[in-house]
Amino acid sequence: MNRLVPLLGMEYKIDQAIRAKGLLASGDRIVVAVSGGPDSVALFRCLVELRTRWHWDICIGHVDHGFRGPESEGDAKFVEALGERFGVTVMVRRLYLNKYDAKLKKKSLQEYARTARYQALEQMVLDRRATKLALGHTADDQAETVLMWMLRGSGTGGLGGIPPKRGMHVVRPLLDIHRSEIVAYLEEKQEDSRVDSSNIQPVYRRNRIRQHLIPQLKQYSPGIVNVLTRQAHILRDEHAYLETLADEAFQRTCVSNRMGERHFDRMALLTVPLPLRRRVVRQSLQILAGHHRGPRFDLVERVLDRIEHGQSGWTITCHGVRIAQEYDRLVMASCEEVNQPGTDYSSMMVTPLSIPGEVVWPLTGERFSISRISSPVTDGHANQSEVYLDPARFTPDLMLRRWAPGDTFCPKGLGGKQKKLQDFFSDLKVPRSKRTKVPLLVAPEGIVWIGGLRADERFKVSSSTTSVIMAKMIM
Repeated sequence: MNRLVPLLGMEYKIDQAIRAKGLLASGDRIVVAVSGGPDSVALFRCLVELRTRWHWDICIGHVDHGFRGPESEGDAKFVEALGERFGVTVMVRRLYLNKYDAKLKKKSLQEYARTARYQALEQMVLDRRATKLALGHTADDQAETVLMWMLRGSGTGGLGGIPPKRGMHVVRPLLDIHRSEIVAYLEEKQEDSRVDSSNIQPVYRRNRIRQHLIPQLKQYSPGIVNVLTRQAHILRDEHAYLETLADEAFQRTCVSNRMGERHFDRMALLTVPLPLRRRVVRQSLQILAGHHRGPRFDLVERVLDRIEHGQSGWTITCHGVRIAQEYDRLVMASCEEVNQPGTDYSSMMVTPLSIPGEVVWPLTGERFSISRISSPVTDGHANQSEVYLDPARFTPDLMLRRWAPGDTFCPKGLGGKQKKLQDFFSDLKVPRSKRTKVPLLVAPEGIVWIGGLRADERFKVSSSTTSVIMAKMIM
């Protein structure tokens, strides 16, 4: 190691950044994303110069979006020649993207292409059995990104900019390097690079920020790039800390966390400081909606206002998530959980049940069994999961179904008085999100049993009962 030539200039800065931030390790197998532009070529050349010192195995990953015709083909040939010159394997992936596919994904063409590019590069990492994917984002890219998020009104998550590490593989060793240093390094090494014509088109916001806004800001603060990169570093750390506190607040306030549905103790949530409460709501909406971005600030504030001042029964639906207050709980549920594509819930409304017999109630996964028993029973109710019935009091054409508006029954214990099922649920404070999942055992004469809650007075066993049917719910 001591016999190696001392590092100078940009290579020294990159080596120090890798050590300080733990970006790469000795012996790593690295896929370097090289578009052919100055930043990625400089990154590749720098890592090649350092590979002996670090014992790295390096290859190049290049993605051709196919947007620029011959220019794209020229980029691919340039990158292949670069790899051949340094004895490095080059993997090229050609994509066939169009505006129609982007529109179906509800993304701009640039965002759609970026997602596809990352997916292609990640696949190269898997194919190569690499340990790292190195990207060439610079300090100037960081400054542009911070400004883009600032113009969108982002919080600390967006203003933290581009992270030096993401996930298990992605690293960005050039985030502290300015574009002017890149140009000087390539001149020193006598390395050519390609120019992407789309990077100068003013139709894209990032290009307008690069070409117009940053030069204007430099008139007020010549070191604006350094200022913005430093701000990103500070806010990224603060964002990570606040997210940790929000996770702890989530653990204290969430009383039920199942796939596609979360329930919170409303009063406990109101004791959480507003900045953390805002994050708990935002994180939950992101997870339930399956989006890494959003929701909008005004939507989160609307939910927070309802939590604080609203009464039970309010509902907000946005981006595929239903948010509601049900008595003392805040309920967030993915609409897909209630109405999954390809699932015919109309067939779940009615499930025939023979005597004896057993079926699975599809809305909760509980088993529902019914059988005849010979033991004499004087009480028509055993516990919440069992009920004893007199088969002489109803026609044995039984079925399970969900609650429907207008349903009534005669709750056991009310002396045969009729009650609306909606009022019964309200009296027991059964959340609205759970009411449609409660199984009803129904005969032609009426509702026999509200599964797990109450039997009907009309069908209970008595001293004159000669045979008994037992219905049971099994978790």
